[in-house]
Amino acid sequence: MRFHEQWNLGDWRVKLYGISETNDVPDEACRAEARALAETTLPKPALTATRYGVAFVTVHQAQMFNQIIVDWWERENELRHRVFKANPETPYQFEEITATGEAFCVWELRVLAFERAAWLQHVLRADHLGDLESYLNAVLNEDC
Repeated sequence: MRFHEQWNLGDWRVKLYGISETNDVPDEACRAEARALAETTLPKPALTATRYGVAFVTVHQAQMFNQIIVDWWERENELRHRVFKANPETPYQFEEITATGEAFCVWELRVLAFERAAWLQHVLRADHLGDLESYLNAVLNEDC
């Protein structure tokens, strides 16, 4: 699992992570779909009294299906979460499955755990209170 890049989508700043069982990075088509989904999924405006304009997207190319997860921080300590899945027959046609309750696998949870810890350390802890730049610079690169 790897951090790939940071996107600026309007006022949103988005970390992109990839998890792939067969390659070092998810393929370009899957990453492009993730960007398009982030652009349409992230709420507008990005910056409000309760929204920070920071998010992370996880692209997971697994053997059984492809999944894209869009997460963003709201209020002080809330993570908003949307999940999209594409079946092997149509690997780039993503449908939202958030409401089905089907969500994370153990590898995707690793990204979530890292991002939670980074949010606590750089944004919520008193010694770094509100340091969004440090949060955005904290990234996960790890072999499973």
